[in-house]
Amino acid sequence: MDVAGDVLGKPRLRKIAVKKENKEFTDAEEEITEFEPVTPAGRVFSQSALYCYIIAIFKLKTQIDVETIKSGLESSLLKHKRFSSVMEKDKNGKLIWVPAEVNICDHVLVPCIDPEENESPDFYENYAARLATAPPLDSSRPQWQFHLINVKSQDAASGIVMRVHHSLGDGVSLMSLLLACTRQHADPNLLPTIPRQTRSSRIAGAKFRGLPLPLGILLGMLLVVWYTVVDILYFVATIIWLKDSHTPIKGYPGVESGPKKIVHQTVSLEDVKLVKDAIKGTVNDVMLGITSAGITRYLERRYEEERSENADADTKKKAEQRGKNGESVLPSKLRVRSTILVNTRPAPGLHELAEMMESGNKARWGNNLGYVILSLPTEKRKNPLDYARAAAAIFRRKKLSLEGPFTYASGTLLLHLAGVKAATILTYNMIANTTFSFSNMVGPLQEVEFFGHPIMDIIPTVSGHPHALTIHFQSYMGKVTLVVSAATDVIADPKQLCLDCIDAFHSMKQAAAV
Repeated sequence: MDVAGDVLGKPRLRKIAVKKENKEFTDAEEEITEFEPVTPAGRVFSQSALYCYIIAIFKLKTQIDVETIKSGLESSLLKHKRFSSVMEKDKNGKLIWVPAEVNICDHVLVPCIDPEENESPDFYENYAARLATAPPLDSSRPQWQFHLINVKSQDAASGIVMRVHHSLGDGVSLMSLLLACTRQHADPNLLPTIPRQTRSSRIAGAKFRGLPLPLGILLGMLLVVWYTVVDILYFVATIIWLKDSHTPIKGYPGVESGPKKIVHQTVSLEDVKLVKDAIKGTVNDVMLGITSAGITRYLERRYEEERSENADADTKKKAEQRGKNGESVLPSKLRVRSTILVNTRPAPGLHELAEMMESGNKARWGNNLGYVILSLPTEKRKNPLDYARAAAAIFRRKKLSLEGPFTYASGTLLLHLAGVKAATILTYNMIANTTFSFSNMVGPLQEVEFFGHPIMDIIPTVSGHPHALTIHFQSYMGKVTLVVSAATDVIADPKQLCLDCIDAFHSMKQAAAV
């Protein structure tokens, strides 16, 4: 049965009840195995200190048929157990997923919008920013919402704003699940096409040309062990005492509850590939290079403004001269780092998820999350491509490390030994001691439609973590959208930071074209 075709008939609104099996248990162990345990990451995200939500804006070409969306979600998304379950404690005090009764009207909302409010050019971004700091969802219901908004903006006829608790899955898995609900706009019978991402082994990535194969493998293994040990020590130091430099983009404990602003800009995927080929790297290298160059530009501007406000005429003249000479005004040995969530288990494919939602069978699911810490280069560089080359060197180095799997395994062990509160405190400290979050998600190559509604833009972000700055890259339909989410009491002008990143990218593109 085709999910997209299932909603072409009469729209229906019904109450879905996922009932527990009426089965008597002979012992406690048998009862516990009836329900899926909450993953370690899900248990941490369920704590009030790290109550994280994944938020995504889908801008549409047409007005929303509310009943069609509801009917489509009932026949697809609700067949995924995480979207029809709640977290409860079993007899041993462990969190498990328990099937719950789902009323679609509690999760698919149609808000009333003030006519004056929808005149804002950033209406959907502002709406999503308010959701980022809204009160937590009712824990007695499955933790997800879709806000259907029939408001025409400058670049969309309507929009959907999704809010899903992070315990339901990681960003890549959740985005894959949503894309499995879509079909190609040109052919509604086909699932979207997602570019394949190949993963080379860590040892194979450590190339020792000219050496015999056994010796090369041995040296590769030693290099992986060495980098892993170094990264683990660095990770532990970050949890305990090693903090990033205090900069105009560095947040503070509690910043997650402050007001947010979401901005975004779009560039051509072909232009990104042009830079990628010029540095002989990957798209990820270019994304991190854009981030590094943009943040460097933004910090230089902010530091220059602060010095100008407190400087005399002679000092201002010297600063202007340094700028003309290409010298950086940033403090030396500036420490600016990013945290990246990595799933240690591959996310399910679109066909697997689509089949699961059609048949109701179980599909493998992610949220086996570890953390990786990246040090961002902030040195001023004459050649714009050097930012991307430096990013490529960082990623090559990280690919030879088991930091992600180790942090997942150690976090799971810590949960068993010290409990979820201790694990949450240490995770919170690690995030708070770094500067920003970074991610890159791959989207469909062609235009897709969500239950008959063509999607123009996909704009994801995340909230609830102690960072003042979150940067996402989302590819879709031959373009890449840079999404900047910022705490406005720390970064008052996130639009400027976003533009600095885009300007830096244009400089890279010009250099690559030479």
